[in-house]
Amino acid sequence: MKKVILSVFFVLLLSADLFAHEAFTLVSSESKTVKETEIANLEKSQTVGKKENSNLIFTEKEIRLVVLTGPEDDMLSYRVQGVRNPNFVVPSGATLKILFVNSDADMRHDIRFGHIAGEFGIAPEIAETAGTQKLTAKSEDGVFQAEEIVVKGSENGTYKYFCSVRGHAKGGMWGNILVGTTSTENLQTAPKMKHIHSDNEEEEHDHSKKKESGNNEKKPKDNGEMKEMQGMKGMDHSKMDHSDQADHQMRSTVNLADPMSRAGSGTSWLPDSSPVYAYMKMFKDGGMFMAHGTAFLRYTSIGSTRDVSVAGKGSRQRFDAPSMFMLMYSKPLTKKSQIGFRAMVSADPLIERGYGYPLLYQSGELYRGEPIHDRQHPHDLFSELSVSYSYKFDEKNSMFFYAGLPGEPALGPPAFMHRLSAMDSPDAPISHHWQDATHITWGVVTAGFQHKNLKFEASAFKGAEPNENRWDFDKPKLDSFSGRLSWNPNKNWAFQISHGYLKNPEPAEPEIKILRRTTASAIFNKKFADDRNFSSSFIWGQNYAEREYTNSFLFESNYQFQKNLIFGRLERVQKSGHELVLDETDEHGIYNVGAYSLGYVRDIVRDKGIDLGIGGQATLYQNPSSLIPYYGGTNHGGFQFFLRFRPSLMK
Repeated sequence: MKKVILSVFFVLLLSADLFAHEAFTLVSSESKTVKETEIANLEKSQTVGKKENSNLIFTEKEIRLVVLTGPEDDMLSYRVQGVRNPNFVVPSGATLKILFVNSDADMRHDIRFGHIAGEFGIAPEIAETAGTQKLTAKSEDGVFQAEEIVVKGSENGTYKYFCSVRGHAKGGMWGNILVGTTSTENLQTAPKMKHIHSDNEEEEHDHSKKKESGNNEKKPKDNGEMKEMQGMKGMDHSKMDHSDQADHQMRSTVNLADPMSRAGSGTSWLPDSSPVYAYMKMFKDGGMFMAHGTAFLRYTSIGSTRDVSVAGKGSRQRFDAPSMFMLMYSKPLTKKSQIGFRAMVSADPLIERGYGYPLLYQSGELYRGEPIHDRQHPHDLFSELSVSYSYKFDEKNSMFFYAGLPGEPALGPPAFMHRLSAMDSPDAPISHHWQDATHITWGVVTAGFQHKNLKFEASAFKGAEPNENRWDFDKPKLDSFSGRLSWNPNKNWAFQISHGYLKNPEPAEPEIKILRRTTASAIFNKKFADDRNFSSSFIWGQNYAEREYTNSFLFESNYQFQKNLIFGRLERVQKSGHELVLDETDEHGIYNVGAYSLGYVRDIVRDKGIDLGIGGQATLYQNPSSLIPYYGGTNHGGFQFFLRFRPSLMK
C-alpha cells in the first residue's frame, strides 16, 4: 500500500506538467518603428469593435488592433480605438494581430497577455504570458518604437493584458480580455492614477547601466522618500497611498503580509493561486469584510451489515445538510499593522444532531456518553471566534498573533472544508483525527514569524476534543503545544510540516493521557482561467499514543472546467479496535481501512452571487478480512446525491 501512496504522491508532483499550458500562444513577433504622422493611417486598418462603455466587442476570428500607450496626463494606460484600457471581448479561439506602439516620451513599456490572479504586484510574473518586448521611449527625432505580434487564445476564460515594467501594472496599466465569454459582472477595471515622469525609471532599475550612459539620476527630496518610493518611483504620493490601501484590503485577515488567497483555516496556508469563493466588501477606511461558506442538501447511504447507530440513533441512510459559514473582518491600524476578526459557525447541531451522519470507519467523540463509530460527528455551532494582530517590518519580514475561543492551533494542513481539493465533497475524511481534527479547539494562542514565503508558528491550546454539547462554550485551557513550518515556494504550491503534544485528547479514550501528532502535506493548485482550475492535496498524519504509532495517508483532487467539476479522494488509515468500537477481544488490534471516492458536480446557477450545483458521489470502502464479523465483508459501497450551495467566485 505504501508503494501505491508514493505513486499517487509523484502523480501530484507531476500534475503541474500534466495540466499546465499558457492561456495565450505567441505565434509571431516583429520589431518596427513608427512615425507619429503614420499612426492615423495605421489605425484605419484596425478591426473595429463595438463599443459598450469600457468594452470593445469583436465577433471576428481574426482581429487586427493598434495599441498605443496613454497620453501625458495618463501615461500608465493603453488606448485602443479611443477607449482607455478597454475590456476586449473576443470569440473562442480568436487570433489577435496587435501593433503595439510605445508613444511615451521617457518610459519603457510592453504589453503582455495571460492569467494574473488577484492584485498586481510591483513586478508581475510573466513566465506563462505572451506579448512584446519592453520597448524604449520615443527617440529624439520623434520616432516611436513598435512591435507587431500575433497571439492566439488557447482557452476560454477571463484574462488580463498588462505592462510588465516594474510598478506599471500596479499603477493602473492593465485591462481585461474575455475569450469565449461575455460575462463582465463584477469585473474590475484599472483606476486612473497620476504619474510623474522620472528619468531613472527602468524595468530593472539598473543603475550601473545609467552610469555607463552618463545619465544623471534624479533623486527624491530625502532618503526617507527614496525608501518609500522604491520600485514605484515617480508615483504621486497621495495616489500611491490609496493604491497601497487597496492592496492591503486584499490581504489575509491573519497577516497583512499574505495575499487573501493564501489564507486557509486558522493560520494555515493554501497556494497563492487558489480561487476564492466569497462575498467581499471594502470600506473607505481600509477595512474589509468577507463572507464565505458551503452547504450541502443531500441524501447519503453506506453499505455493510454493521449497526452504525449510536445510543439508538442513526442508520446507514440519511437526509441531511452538512454546512459551514464564515465571516471575516480586517482593518489596518497603521500602514504596517492590522487587526483581524473571524467567526465560523455551522448548522450541524440543529440538522445533523448529536449523532451525525453515516460514514463508514469514521470515529471520534461522544454522543450521550457513548463513542461514535462509523459516523461523522457534528461540528459545534461556533467553530471559530478569533482575533489576530499582524505587523509588517518590511517587504520580507512580518509577525502575527492569533487567539481563538474556539480557534485552530498551528497543527496540520488547512481543515478539509477549507481545502479547494476537498471543498466539493460533503464527507469529512476518515483520516480527519490524524490530520486536521484540531481545527476546533476551545482555547488557542498562536504566535508566528514570517520571512518571505517561509513561516514558523507555535501554539498553546486545549488538547481535548470538544464535548458532546454542540451549543455551548467549553471551558478553555492551554495544556497542549504545537509548532508548524510552512513554505510556499511559488504561487502554485503550499507545503507544511507540524508536530503537536496533546493532553487528554479524546474523552472516548480516557486512558490516552498524551498523544503526539505529526503531519506533513503538499497542496498544489493551478488556475488556468476563472472557469478552469485544478487542485490536489497529499497529506500524511501520524498519531503516537500508548507506545503505538498509527498512520494515515490521503490524496484528493478537484478539477473544475466551465460549469463542470470532478473530484476524488483516496484514503488509507490505521485504526485501532478501540477507535472502531469493536468487542473487547478485538479492541487492541490495528486495522488498515480505506475509502475511495469519486464525484461530479454540475453548476446550474453560477456567478450570480450564490452558485448552485447538483452532484453525486460514489465511494468504495475496504477493510481487512479480520473485520468481516463486524462489517459482513471486505468491500462495501456508498453513494450520495446532493445540491451544493456556495458564494460565487470572487474575480
